Amino acid sequence: MDYNAILELLRQKGYRLTQARKQVIRILTTNTQFLGAYDIHNLLEKENIHIGVTSIYRVLDLLKKLDLVRSEEFGAGGERFRLQGNEEQHEHSHQLICSQCGRQEEWVGECPITDLAEKLEHTSGYQIEEHWLRFFGLCPQCQEL
Repeated sequence: MDYNAILELLRQKGYRLTQARKQVIRILTTNTQFLGAYDIHNLLEKENIHIGVTSIYRVLDLLKKLDLVRSEEFGAGGERFRLQGNEEQHEHSHQLICSQCGRQEEWVGECPITDLAEKLEHTSGYQIEEHWLRFFGLCPQCQEL
């Protein structure tokens, strides 16, 4: 779903199109990775747009309630969000999470378990639609400490 379609949906459901809602939706529609409220806040600040983190959380909660975003728990980094419905735009990724400082990032590349997923489908009878891996370890910065 694109920016204008989301705004129109909000309008149809009777929600006001506040500056915070417009800006958070704009950031989400122009980024394919999962973003937390602080990530969105920092991106907006770089553009000299000042919206409080609490307001960003409210917008994300609304979008989640309307099933417009998908959320994932990123370890100590908290909940992060990505728009629903445009999965083909998102590269398949897995999480790398530092067990010491909580830093997290998405690893994008060839999936290391595609063959395993196919084998599981064959042996279990499940039709696997999606999977998500989380790798925990020490980030390069924490390794230097």
